[in-house]
Amino acid sequence: MLTSDTHNTFITQFSKAVTRHMTQGHVSLVAIAGEFHITRGQLNRRVKSELGITAQQLALNIRIEQAKLLLTSHRDLPIADVAFQCGFDDATSFTRAFHRATGCSPSHYRNNNK
Repeated sequence: MLTSDTHNTFITQFSKAVTRHMTQGHVSLVAIAGEFHITRGQLNRRVKSELGITAQQLALNIRIEQAKLLLTSHRDLPIADVAFQCGFDDATSFTRAFHRATGCSPSHYRNNNK
């Protein structure tokens, strides 16, 4: 059984890896798993056992939270730039993912969260 400290350290390190990959323009779970010297399947099982969600969902949650922060703190930043800074390949896929996660478009979120 993993201790709470082990859990926190792993999830913290995973979150940092996702953030690092976001700044490089693409979030690859295969690459992140490689940084932990495990397979993507093992990464997914570890995250799922600790948080009850998949590694992909956790990575998406981290990216969406970063997008929310950028949308409200850098109001002049174009949506396409927010998308890229959060590791999305294009504004369309970002908008779709953001809407699924939050129930509104990035523009609507920005306008209603001042």
